[in-house]
Amino acid sequence: MNQNCSENDGSMAEMRPSVRGLLAENARLRKLCADAKELASRHELALREGDHRIKNSLQIVASLMGMQERRETNPSARAALHAATARIQAVSRMHDALQLEGSADVVKLGAMIETMCASLHAMAGDPLRVKVVVNAEPVESPIAIAQPVVLAVNELVINALRHAFPQNTGGTITVTLHRVDGELRVTVADDGVGLPPGYDSNNGFGMKLVRMMASKIGATLNIENTGGARFTLIAPGA
Repeated sequence: MNQNCSENDGSMAEMRPSVRGLLAENARLRKLCADAKELASRHELALREGDHRIKNSLQIVASLMGMQERRETNPSARAALHAATARIQAVSRMHDALQLEGSADVVKLGAMIETMCASLHAMAGDPLRVKVVVNAEPVESPIAIAQPVVLAVNELVINALRHAFPQNTGGTITVTLHRVDGELRVTVADDGVGLPPGYDSNNGFGMKLVRMMASKIGATLNIENTGGARFTLIAPGA
Protein backbone atom coordinates (compact mmCIF):
# COMPACT_ATOMS: atom_id res chain seq x y z
CA MET A 1 0.00 0.00 0.00
CA ASN A 2 2.73 2.42 0.99
CA GLN A 3 4.70 1.38 -2.02
CA ASN A 4 1.76 2.19 -4.34
CA CYS A 5 1.27 5.60 -2.71
CA SER A 6 4.93 6.38 -3.19
CA GLU A 7 4.72 5.42 -6.83
CA ASN A 8 1.63 7.64 -7.35
CA ASP A 9 3.29 10.56 -5.62
CA GLY A 10 6.29 10.14 -7.88
CA SER A 11 4.11 10.14 -10.98
CA MET A 12 2.29 13.28 -9.87
CA ALA A 13 5.59 14.98 -9.18
CA GLU A 14 6.74 14.15 -12.68
CA MET A 15 3.52 15.58 -14.21
CA ARG A 16 3.60 18.87 -12.31
CA PRO A 17 6.46 20.45 -14.30
CA SER A 18 4.76 19.41 -17.52
CA VAL A 19 1.46 21.08 -16.50
CA ARG A 20 3.30 24.20 -15.42
CA GLY A 21 5.09 24.24 -18.76
CA LEU A 22 1.81 23.95 -20.65
CA LEU A 23 0.31 26.80 -18.66
CA ALA A 24 3.35 28.97 -19.29
CA GLU A 25 3.28 28.18 -23.01
CA ASN A 26 -0.45 28.96 -23.12
CA ALA A 27 0.16 32.31 -21.46
CA ARG A 28 2.99 33.06 -23.89
CA LEU A 29 0.78 32.25 -26.90
CA ARG A 30 -2.04 34.42 -25.54
CA LYS A 31 0.41 37.31 -25.21
CA LEU A 32 1.66 36.79 -28.76
CA CYS A 33 -1.93 36.72 -30.05
CA ALA A 34 -2.81 39.93 -28.20
CA ASP A 35 0.34 41.64 -29.52
CA ALA A 36 -0.47 40.51 -33.08
CA LYS A 37 -4.02 41.89 -32.83
CA GLU A 38 -2.73 45.21 -31.53
CA LEU A 39 -0.16 45.39 -34.34
CA ALA A 40 -2.81 44.58 -36.95
CA SER A 41 -5.07 47.28 -35.52
CA ARG A 42 -2.25 49.82 -35.70
CA HIS A 43 -1.50 48.85 -39.30
CA GLU A 44 -5.17 49.19 -40.26
CA LEU A 45 -5.34 52.61 -38.61
CA ALA A 46 -2.18 53.68 -40.45
CA LEU A 47 -3.59 52.49 -43.79
CA ARG A 48 -6.86 54.34 -43.26
CA GLU A 49 -4.98 57.48 -42.24
CA GLY A 50 -2.84 57.11 -45.36
CA ASP A 51 -5.93 56.79 -47.56
CA HIS A 52 -7.40 59.87 -45.89
CA ARG A 53 -4.27 61.93 -46.55
CA ILE A 54 -3.97 60.72 -50.13
CA LYS A 55 -7.63 61.54 -50.77
CA ASN A 56 -7.19 65.05 -49.36
CA SER A 57 -4.05 65.61 -51.44
CA LEU A 58 -5.79 64.42 -54.60
CA GLN A 59 -8.73 66.71 -53.91
CA ILE A 60 -6.37 69.67 -53.54
CA VAL A 61 -4.68 68.81 -56.84
CA ALA A 62 -8.08 68.42 -58.54
CA SER A 63 -9.19 71.81 -57.20
CA LEU A 64 -6.03 73.50 -58.47
CA MET A 65 -6.46 71.91 -61.90
CA GLY A 66 -10.11 72.99 -61.92
CA MET A 67 -9.04 76.56 -61.22
CA GLN A 68 -6.53 76.39 -64.05
CA GLU A 69 -9.18 74.98 -66.37
CA ARG A 70 -11.53 77.88 -65.68
CA ARG A 71 -8.75 80.36 -66.47
CA GLU A 72 -7.63 78.60 -69.65
CA THR A 73 -8.83 80.13 -72.91
CA ASN A 74 -7.63 77.42 -75.30
CA PRO A 75 -10.49 74.91 -75.85
CA SER A 76 -8.15 71.93 -76.29
CA ALA A 77 -6.23 72.79 -73.13
CA ARG A 78 -9.48 73.25 -71.22
CA ALA A 79 -10.72 69.83 -72.38
CA ALA A 80 -7.45 68.17 -71.37
CA LEU A 81 -7.51 69.79 -67.94
CA HIS A 82 -11.15 68.82 -67.50
CA ALA A 83 -10.42 65.18 -68.30
CA ALA A 84 -7.34 65.11 -66.06
CA THR A 85 -9.34 66.60 -63.17
CA ALA A 86 -12.02 63.93 -63.58
CA ARG A 87 -9.37 61.18 -63.52
CA ILE A 88 -7.86 62.52 -60.32
CA GLN A 89 -11.29 62.74 -58.71
CA ALA A 90 -12.00 59.12 -59.69
CA VAL A 91 -8.88 57.97 -57.85
CA SER A 92 -9.80 60.20 -54.91
CA ARG A 93 -13.23 58.57 -54.70
CA MET A 94 -11.55 55.17 -54.59
CA HIS A 95 -9.59 56.17 -51.49
CA ASP A 96 -12.76 57.65 -50.01
CA ALA A 97 -14.53 54.32 -50.53
CA LEU A 98 -11.70 52.48 -48.80
CA GLN A 99 -12.11 54.74 -45.78
CA LEU A 100 -15.86 54.21 -45.63
CA GLU A 101 -15.63 50.45 -46.04
CA GLY A 102 -12.86 50.12 -43.49
CA SER A 103 -11.33 47.37 -45.63
CA ALA A 104 -8.69 47.27 -48.33
CA ASP A 105 -10.22 44.19 -49.94
CA VAL A 106 -13.80 44.84 -51.08
CA VAL A 107 -15.72 47.99 -52.06
CA LYS A 108 -19.28 48.75 -53.13
CA LEU A 109 -18.72 49.09 -56.86
CA GLY A 110 -22.31 49.99 -57.77
CA ALA A 111 -22.41 52.88 -55.30
CA MET A 112 -19.02 54.13 -56.50
CA ILE A 113 -20.13 54.22 -60.13
CA GLU A 114 -23.33 56.07 -59.19
CA THR A 115 -21.38 58.71 -57.24
CA MET A 116 -18.80 59.11 -59.98
CA CYS A 117 -21.40 59.53 -62.74
CA ALA A 118 -23.26 62.14 -60.69
CA SER A 119 -20.03 64.07 -60.25
CA LEU A 120 -19.14 63.87 -63.96
CA HIS A 121 -22.65 64.99 -64.89
CA ALA A 122 -22.35 68.00 -62.59
CA MET A 123 -18.98 68.86 -64.16
CA ALA A 124 -20.40 68.68 -67.69
CA GLY A 125 -21.16 72.39 -67.83
CA ASP A 126 -24.75 72.00 -69.08
CA PRO A 127 -26.22 69.04 -67.18
CA LEU A 128 -29.77 69.81 -68.32
CA ARG A 129 -28.88 69.24 -71.97
CA VAL A 130 -27.55 65.71 -71.44
CA LYS A 131 -28.98 63.24 -68.94
CA VAL A 132 -26.86 60.59 -67.25
CA VAL A 133 -28.90 57.60 -66.08
CA VAL A 134 -27.26 54.95 -63.90
CA ASN A 135 -28.74 51.50 -63.34
CA ALA A 136 -26.25 49.78 -61.05
CA GLU A 137 -26.85 46.69 -58.98
CA PRO A 138 -25.49 46.84 -55.41
CA VAL A 139 -22.46 44.84 -56.48
CA GLU A 140 -19.40 44.47 -54.25
CA SER A 141 -16.04 43.83 -55.85
CA PRO A 142 -12.41 43.33 -54.80
CA ILE A 143 -10.46 46.57 -54.95
CA ALA A 144 -8.05 45.08 -57.51
CA ILE A 145 -10.96 44.73 -59.96
CA ALA A 146 -13.07 47.71 -58.87
CA GLN A 147 -10.37 50.32 -59.40
CA PRO A 148 -9.69 49.56 -63.10
CA VAL A 149 -13.43 49.25 -63.77
CA VAL A 150 -14.14 52.64 -62.18
CA LEU A 151 -11.34 54.33 -64.13
CA ALA A 152 -12.53 52.75 -67.40
CA VAL A 153 -16.14 53.86 -66.83
CA ASN A 154 -14.87 57.31 -65.91
CA GLU A 155 -13.17 57.61 -69.30
CA LEU A 156 -16.14 56.26 -71.25
CA VAL A 157 -18.58 58.68 -69.62
CA ILE A 158 -16.20 61.62 -70.19
CA ASN A 159 -15.89 60.67 -73.87
CA ALA A 160 -19.66 60.45 -74.23
CA LEU A 161 -20.18 63.83 -72.59
CA ARG A 162 -17.57 65.40 -74.87
CA HIS A 163 -18.36 63.80 -78.23
CA ALA A 164 -21.80 62.17 -78.35
CA PHE A 165 -23.87 65.35 -78.51
CA PRO A 166 -22.18 68.07 -80.59
CA GLN A 167 -23.52 71.52 -81.41
CA ASN A 168 -25.62 71.78 -78.25
CA THR A 169 -27.74 68.75 -79.07
CA GLY A 170 -29.16 66.77 -76.16
CA GLY A 171 -29.61 63.15 -75.25
CA THR A 172 -29.04 60.48 -72.65
CA ILE A 173 -26.02 58.53 -71.46
CA THR A 174 -26.95 55.27 -69.76
CA VAL A 175 -24.59 53.40 -67.47
CA THR A 176 -25.50 49.90 -66.30
CA LEU A 177 -23.77 47.48 -63.97
CA HIS A 178 -24.86 43.95 -63.21
CA ARG A 179 -23.39 40.56 -62.44
CA VAL A 180 -24.08 37.72 -64.88
CA ASP A 181 -22.80 34.18 -64.27
CA GLY A 182 -20.12 35.48 -61.93
CA GLU A 183 -18.92 38.18 -64.36
CA LEU A 184 -19.29 41.94 -64.08
CA ARG A 185 -20.93 43.60 -67.09
CA VAL A 186 -20.63 47.35 -67.31
CA THR A 187 -22.18 49.24 -70.23
CA VAL A 188 -21.83 52.90 -71.13
CA ALA A 189 -24.22 53.76 -73.97
CA ASP A 190 -25.54 56.96 -75.50
CA ASP A 191 -28.18 57.92 -78.07
CA GLY A 192 -25.97 60.53 -79.70
CA VAL A 193 -24.36 60.82 -83.12
CA GLY A 194 -22.46 57.57 -82.82
CA LEU A 195 -18.85 56.83 -83.63
CA PRO A 196 -17.36 58.53 -86.70
CA PRO A 197 -16.47 56.54 -89.85
CA GLY A 198 -13.09 54.89 -89.55
CA TYR A 199 -13.20 55.17 -85.77
CA ASP A 200 -10.19 53.54 -84.11
CA SER A 201 -10.54 53.04 -80.39
CA ASN A 202 -6.76 52.87 -80.07
CA ASN A 203 -6.17 56.45 -81.20
CA GLY A 204 -7.33 58.61 -78.29
CA PHE A 205 -5.61 58.70 -74.92
CA GLY A 206 -8.88 58.07 -73.09
CA MET A 207 -9.64 54.87 -75.02
CA LYS A 208 -6.06 53.69 -74.64
CA LEU A 209 -6.54 54.08 -70.90
CA VAL A 210 -9.81 52.13 -71.06
CA ARG A 211 -8.12 49.26 -72.89
CA MET A 212 -5.21 49.37 -70.47
CA MET A 213 -7.57 49.04 -67.50
CA ALA A 214 -9.45 46.20 -69.21
CA SER A 215 -6.22 44.35 -69.92
CA LYS A 216 -5.09 44.79 -66.32
CA ILE A 217 -7.95 42.63 -65.03
CA GLY A 218 -8.36 40.32 -68.01
CA ALA A 219 -11.59 41.98 -69.16
CA THR A 220 -12.97 42.27 -72.69
CA LEU A 221 -14.32 45.43 -74.29
CA ASN A 222 -17.10 45.23 -76.88
CA ILE A 223 -17.91 48.29 -79.03
CA GLU A 224 -21.18 48.81 -80.92
CA ASN A 225 -22.23 51.72 -83.10
CA THR A 226 -25.97 51.40 -83.63
CA GLY A 227 -28.29 54.20 -82.51
CA GLY A 228 -25.37 55.80 -80.75
CA ALA A 229 -22.21 54.39 -79.22
CA ARG A 230 -22.23 51.47 -76.80
CA PHE A 231 -19.22 50.18 -74.86
CA THR A 232 -19.55 47.01 -72.79
CA LEU A 233 -16.85 45.91 -70.39
CA ILE A 234 -17.00 42.28 -69.26
CA ALA A 235 -14.76 41.67 -66.26
CA PRO A 236 -14.19 38.83 -63.80
CA GLY A 237 -16.38 39.29 -60.74
CA ALA A 238 -13.81 38.21 -58.15
